[in-house]
Amino acid sequence: MSGENKKTKVLIIGGGVAGLSAGIFALRAGFEPVIYEKNATYGGSCSGWYRDGFAIDNCLHWLTGTQKGTLTNDLWRELGVITDDTKIIKRDYFWASEYYGETVHLWPDPEKTREEMLRIAPKDAEEINSFIDFAKIANDAVSFPKNGPKEIAESISEMTKVIPPKEFLIKSMRYMGLRNTEWAKRFKSPLLQKLILDFCPKEYESYWLILAYSFYIAGNGDLIEGGSIGLAKSLYDTYIKEGGKICLNTPVKKIKLDRKEYVSSIADEIGNIIKQITVHKAKGIVLENDEFISSDYVIIACDINYAFNNLISKKYAPLSLKEIYKDRLKYTFYSAFQVAFALDGLFEEVPDSLTFPCSDIEAGYEKYNRIGVKNYRKYGEYIAPPGKTVIQVSLDQYEKDCRYWKKLYESGKEKYDSQKYNIAKAIQNEIEEKFPAYEGKLKILDVWTPYSYLKRNNDTNGSFMRFITTALSVNAFLPQDIKGLGNVFLAGHYIKYPGGLPTAAQTGKDAVELIKSAESRKENFKSTLKKIEDEITNVSNELVNMV
Repeated sequence: MSGENKKTKVLIIGGGVAGLSAGIFALRAGFEPVIYEKNATYGGSCSGWYRDGFAIDNCLHWLTGTQKGTLTNDLWRELGVITDDTKIIKRDYFWASEYYGETVHLWPDPEKTREEMLRIAPKDAEEINSFIDFAKIANDAVSFPKNGPKEIAESISEMTKVIPPKEFLIKSMRYMGLRNTEWAKRFKSPLLQKLILDFCPKEYESYWLILAYSFYIAGNGDLIEGGSIGLAKSLYDTYIKEGGKICLNTPVKKIKLDRKEYVSSIADEIGNIIKQITVHKAKGIVLENDEFISSDYVIIACDINYAFNNLISKKYAPLSLKEIYKDRLKYTFYSAFQVAFALDGLFEEVPDSLTFPCSDIEAGYEKYNRIGVKNYRKYGEYIAPPGKTVIQVSLDQYEKDCRYWKKLYESGKEKYDSQKYNIAKAIQNEIEEKFPAYEGKLKILDVWTPYSYLKRNNDTNGSFMRFITTALSVNAFLPQDIKGLGNVFLAGHYIKYPGGLPTAAQTGKDAVELIKSAESRKENFKSTLKKIEDEITNVSNELVNMV
């Protein structure tokens, strides 16, 4: 291939949703992408695996973007995740919590939820009505996959077309900056308090549940058949069919930088140079086996903190990221201790999920008196043989718990495995006590801890989600370009609030857009140089003719 026809080479570190998305859009931009993934399979945090003929889904509880006509749905269609033939699975309800024999649900019909809540806790009428009203308002908003400040402003603008701005502001201010622990205290009913605290880690803000529920009642938070396994495979298939290359079992040791310094120009929309900065550039990557691979650009689509501690120097880390890892009281990282069970039966008593009280269970440094079980039968026939299903339990864990499991693993894998099994067995006993009809019909399929995420995906603190923050936090949105590096970009769910699969996919696309802009500037610069050279040639010819 001649130098004129040589394609721009883009190396992508990480074969998860962000990396595969970046690869797909890089191909469509005419670039030559290659993805390097440390594990034996693709998918990253959006993963699943099989044990004894049963499928374990490690990610997808619902998918934002199942509603046709939303921007997130458009994005999934661009990536081949959703097509006109994709089966959208409607869940029976969004969430359910039980306390002392009484159960509350978040139903598809918000008015049914309101009616049930008011029956359970009439004294909480003001708080119940505020919650349901605001969820109904939010479901009219457009889903913006970029999740940047501009898009959030546009989303609010859409909402205020349905409700007067003043009323919307009053309702939203009721929840702004309100943590789940504080929101729960506003309810007198212990059951409604449990519902809020069961849904997600207590440090999250209240509107995390409100917006998630609003997407669900709008039909924009359902499931796709195949779950995490199917979603990751769709991305992989799209990438490979369009000519992409992925190297599995190929960990990257570091990004190799050129020692030379380059001047990078920042121009306005009409080409006037605003300022010039000095940058270094990546020459390529070095694999774990010390093989060097050259490239024109590098996209980092793995754990962002791991990247700046292992792949490139910490000095390039954005100040906002340094602040996040410095202020541990302000930014919370969480993970989970998880167990998957094979069940002989369909578990029709719990068609989706249920959180209920249990005897105290200790895992890591945490103690739990509630268990949330989820039935995966609706995900498709691939989940389990006929007449059987998979149920899973997830217990929230934190940084200190990840350190606990890491230390236990390093002291001896037998101790680590034994501790995991003992906790899983205790959980199994609680489930069988709650549902005696299934006593002896449960089998432990797999158990994994925060350290499993750290070991498998290099997830800092074992955190498979981004740090807990708010949409209005200074550090809710991290830059995708890296100050001081001219050809290295970031992608992944860590980058922008609120994280999750749509954010990962969108940042993969946005990283390619940054490369396209950089390439466009190069072409403009070459074009300008060519014009100057032509002018010089013309002047020289005129002088020669004059002589």
